Amino acid sequence: MEDSLEKKRITVLAVDDSLVYRNLLRSAFSQDPEIEFLGAAIDGKFALPKIAHLKPDFVVLDVEMPEMDGLTTLREIRIQFPETKVIMLSSLTMDGAKVTLKAMEMGALDFVSKPDGVTAGAEKISEALSSLIEKVKALHSKNGINKPVHVVHRQNEISFRPPKRKYSICAVGISTGGPIALRELLSKIPSDLNGTIVIAQHMPPVFTNYLAENLSSCTALGIKEVEDGELLKKRAVYIAPGGKQLEIMQSPEGPVAKVTAGPQEELCKPSVNILFNSIAKNFSNESIGVIMTGMGEDGYLGLKAMREKGSFLLAQNQESCLVFGMPSRPIKEGLIDEISDITGIAEKISALMG
Repeated sequence: MEDSLEKKRITVLAVDDSLVYRNLLRSAFSQDPEIEFLGAAIDGKFALPKIAHLKPDFVVLDVEMPEMDGLTTLREIRIQFPETKVIMLSSLTMDGAKVTLKAMEMGALDFVSKPDGVTAGAEKISEALSSLIEKVKALHSKNGINKPVHVVHRQNEISFRPPKRKYSICAVGISTGGPIALRELLSKIPSDLNGTIVIAQHMPPVFTNYLAENLSSCTALGIKEVEDGELLKKRAVYIAPGGKQLEIMQSPEGPVAKVTAGPQEELCKPSVNILFNSIAKNFSNESIGVIMTGMGEDGYLGLKAMREKGSFLLAQNQESCLVFGMPSRPIKEGLIDEISDITGIAEKISALMG
């Protein structure tokens, strides 16, 4: 019986050149009863034989390593062990952000920002490790453990919407799996969009600025990390800054961004709920709300507020989500007007704001 339970645990191998972080990862994973920590390697050269032998479910992979770095190792993992899932550990630097987003394009599922093991406080390191463990579990559940969600269809279907209603602003909430999903979404939206798209992607500081740069290669729409007080233009996409909160306000000239430190008790920065609530308050029935792949329930309360104000709500379907957390409850409770894959969401946004 014990052997049977042991096999059900999620197996993890860590690859990091820092002895401090190898010990931290070993301690954190070993304390979780759902995870079996298989060991650690100092770089990709030592990791690849271990992966071949141990066949872990997950490899937690440092970005910066001297002999065989994270990208080179990831490339080999994708070729030699395509079933092995990879989560990157990334430093909070622009170089770290660039390499991490490149890693996600190459097949890494997600990343966790890596506080400096020497200077960072114990609380920040603990938060990063907790986030990593949560992501391992959530991404593992994608492998058939998630049960299908019962979809509650709204009594008033899409046809009740006035066909000539003007939708001027679209707010998107997204988290785990976001960079790749956003690339697919924005590549399918035409450049003559008659409105503005605003995105809250769960990411730390620095990363969102480079995310905007990274996504600009896949769309003809203008895209940037939004600044406090910035007047939002049509045919443009704005990304909420990592580590900050974004609200969209009305002004005589049009929608304007308000970027703040936000309430300290809010765990997500940027928070989808805060963005959605501001859209509900200031743009009522001329807005579209979109909830996409991600862990947790951020965005649920904001969607309720948008529903009450007459916004049109879209959700990514379970089949196309990397993690079906954020869309799950809004769908279950019948808040959503239309549920679709990423292509369908792009087409609907284009039609409503065309």
